[in-house]
Amino acid sequence: MDIWISGHPEKPHSRSCFVDILISALITPYLIFPAIAGFPVGLLHFLRVPIPFQIWLGIMSIFVMIMSMTILLENRHNSIPSNRFRITGKVFKAVYYSFRILMAFAFSMAIFVCVPEDQNDALMKILKEIPCPAREFFEVEQVYVLCIDEKYTNFLASVVALGVLFECSQMLFFMLCCLYYLFFSIHGFTSKKTRKLQIAFFGSIILQVSIPVMFLVPSFIFMICSVVFGYYNQALTNFAVLHASVHGFLSTVVVLIIHKPYRNFLLSLFGKSAKVDIVTNKSILDTRRMSVFPTHVTS
Repeated sequence: MDIWISGHPEKPHSRSCFVDILISALITPYLIFPAIAGFPVGLLHFLRVPIPFQIWLGIMSIFVMIMSMTILLENRHNSIPSNRFRITGKVFKAVYYSFRILMAFAFSMAIFVCVPEDQNDALMKILKEIPCPAREFFEVEQVYVLCIDEKYTNFLASVVALGVLFECSQMLFFMLCCLYYLFFSIHGFTSKKTRKLQIAFFGSIILQVSIPVMFLVPSFIFMICSVVFGYYNQALTNFAVLHASVHGFLSTVVVLIIHKPYRNFLLSLFGKSAKVDIVTNKSILDTRRMSVFPTHVTS
């Protein structure tokens, strides 16, 4: 239940890295769109993990990662004292996010409702729709067909599209509220330094969240459009998966740069340790001077 209670930047980043590892190493999906089919070539496949479980794990992991980014922005949104849209009820948040997790779980199970019992017959139907698929379609041991019912496929694509739109709308709302109260309605801040720190931290959060969004959303949009409009392009599908898998590496780079403790540690590795110690000692002295109570240093 820590997912909505804490809003630490490290937690969304850890989930982002896990999804990256999942896509690029553990599952490594080879997707075939507009048919909802494909096969894994990652570590879990060599460990003989069932394909349905890999699909379920991938869907739930992506959802939890996206929801954790929304929670991170919501936490920053709630930290502004003058924000009248703050969500303060812990019970409400617990119920709300529990409901969202249950909905995601229901969707991750609903995609298996129309799995064809005869996979070979389903592959023949896909060949009628895609006469010249990539050679991997014929060479691999098993191509798993998730759904061949066109209406149900379009329904699943619509649900994914609405889910992406819902999450992006929430993120945009929290971002706009933060921008308004940090830059326009600033009367709620009693200290200029507090406001300055809020702005700096908000900027780092935006950078951290924007990387997964920029790399996942375009891939989702292409896959949804491919299914809805029946467009087949294996090269673009492979590129969409590759594009989505890069976000974890870039998120790691951004986190190391924008968060001061990590940045100082990296600088210390390149012979900047003296400078880091001076900055750290200065910040400690400033903190002692700002303290309401006197600080007694004992050896």
